[in-house]
Amino acid sequence: MKINGGARRSEGLVALRKKRKKSPTRSRWVGLLTLALAPLVVLASPGSASAASTVCLQNADGSQSDIAGNWSTPDKTRSVSVQQASKTWQDWVWRGPKFQCPWNVPSCSYAWQQSKTTGWQWSVGLNVKVPSGLSKALSELAGLTPSYGRNGSTTTSFTYTANLKPGQFAQPIQVVERRWTKGVYVGIYHSTGKSCLPSPTRPNGNAYRYTWSPNERWGSWTTNLRVSDYGTYHVW
Repeated sequence: MKINGGARRSEGLVALRKKRKKSPTRSRWVGLLTLALAPLVVLASPGSASAASTVCLQNADGSQSDIAGNWSTPDKTRSVSVQQASKTWQDWVWRGPKFQCPWNVPSCSYAWQQSKTTGWQWSVGLNVKVPSGLSKALSELAGLTPSYGRNGSTTTSFTYTANLKPGQFAQPIQVVERRWTKGVYVGIYHSTGKSCLPSPTRPNGNAYRYTWSPNERWGSWTTNLRVSDYGTYHVW
């Protein structure tokens, strides 16, 4: 009986030793998991997010008024169309030589059969409305607004034929078709009121911290957007 009892105690001690050997391995895994999670806490710290959301900017007049994002800022203001006319209208940018069908024939045809390139440039109908503090930026806003005032050119090969009745006139023309369109600006910088180090190129200017509002809509613009350009014949 004593021998059997001693054997049981020995088996119990062996089992206990086996259990104790697992605990160091478990401790090492816990340590590794703790190290793996630590960078996540650092990346999510509010200090880093706050620093990245502001930028130091200077207004030309040293004020803290809102700033539209332009070529010199990290973020850019966009222009978005929100409304347009249902119909278009035409500008004739070039008129070629006139041709008249004789009166003493049943009908006639006319083909100019030449190629013509016409350059065009207008500033038609562009109107920008923004808050008073941003009035000085009208030239910059006009540059990023889609405008019919931008230049272009139209090239047409008049190889097709116009069929005319006796006495009718025909004239090759080039047309730019346009449509009245209204839009808004999207994205703006708002001052936090906190000063910051000025730009090295303007050391005496007042600079402030600004936050970028990427989806904010503001102001408005209207213009006559180019829809298409083409060549045809004017018949009368």
